[in-house]
Amino acid sequence: MQIKQSAHVIILTASLAVLASCGGAKKGITPTAEVPVEPVVQLGNVAEFDGLPQQLTAGEADNGIGAFHPAGDRVVFQSNRDGRWQIFELYLSDNAEFRLMESEANDENPHWMLNGNGALFVSDRDGQGQEYERDIYSYNPEDGQVVRITNAAGDDWYPVPFDSESFLFLSERNALPMALEFARSNTIYRGFIDGREAVEFVSADFDPSCPAQLPDDKVLVRTKDGRLARYVGADGSLEVLTPSDYRIGQITYNPVRNFAAFTARAVEPVYRLYLFDLNSKTLQACDTGQGEVRYPQFSPDGGSILFTQEVEGKFQLFLWKLAQ
Repeated sequence: MQIKQSAHVIILTASLAVLASCGGAKKGITPTAEVPVEPVVQLGNVAEFDGLPQQLTAGEADNGIGAFHPAGDRVVFQSNRDGRWQIFELYLSDNAEFRLMESEANDENPHWMLNGNGALFVSDRDGQGQEYERDIYSYNPEDGQVVRITNAAGDDWYPVPFDSESFLFLSERNALPMALEFARSNTIYRGFIDGREAVEFVSADFDPSCPAQLPDDKVLVRTKDGRLARYVGADGSLEVLTPSDYRIGQITYNPVRNFAAFTARAVEPVYRLYLFDLNSKTLQACDTGQGEVRYPQFSPDGGSILFTQEVEGKFQLFLWKLAQ
């Protein structure tokens, strides 16, 4: 997998075998200018873990970018074991793996819908193989039907379930047409499973990425300068939460315990896993081992965190349980 990187985001593409870390106001709301503040955070303990991380996948291929089924008993992930990105499912009870679907395209960024009735994923199948002209699709496991949900110029990617009928995603449709692929700005849109027209959720003025939904019309995002921030939909404001020396990657939110997890580069030039208490502004570095970490995802019950980590030159899935 090739690394597509700019000043504002690192995203997933589908050529080389390398897994990389990957909106503003609603329509009618003028975004509040982002203030270059240095938030005060304290280093401390946010949560304890139950033992060491458990490695779920292995082999000569890259396996990662996983997400839990709403039942919590299995995860969906992408693998390039056949020379292109395809989507697989892994059951946590016995680590049994199954191909979820198969195509001649690159299928990536899988995520189960909140109702468990299907999966969202990103594909270049209708983009003539262009790496940065992908769209978002749904997959129905009952009949194997695949439906194209978005169809816009530029990349639509990084789908994140929002509710039973919709999801958030990143789009480059508002970027300057002549901008280089590595310098296109992002807008966060809300898309709909039934194919209704997507609506702008967080403006390209903020050039945000990696959304993670919070309660009460709020969302965590990565800012264009790599900060963790909280976007408030009611007034279009953006509250920066982390200092500039932490370059954030992907973000996930734990609604049960009310804290976030994210990857970031700080002391080391590689991405590591961090926990962040949104109330106390406490930041905890997590020792997952030596490999670079990508794409953390909390389990539906908040009791485990799934992430992708480099092992001997390949990326693999890991599961880490939180202590009760």
